[in-house]
Amino acid sequence: MGNTNGGKYPRVFFKLNIAKQKSWDKHDKAIERYIDTLKKEEKTWETKWTIDTKKKALTRLKRYWIRSAEIVKFLERKWLNDLVSKVSL
Repeated sequence: MGNTNGGKYPRVFFKLNIAKQKSWDKHDKAIERYIDTLKKEEKTWETKWTIDTKKKALTRLKRYWIRSAEIVKFLERKWLNDLVSKVSL
């Protein structure tokens, strides 16, 4: 295998993923991000920041195929039953 990219090192070294560790709990982090925006919205009402972050969090939930039932289960597991009424997908 030759050097096809014009650099000093062969291409084999560029395929190693040393930069960062992979996150395997993306579903939980996506749900937590959505819950954090709900908490922030409860404290500060609706601001442009909360609207934008809520929109981004909802798109992330849709990308991972997370439904509202899973969010409700997550909230009940974390003892945040007061936020269950605010969940809307």
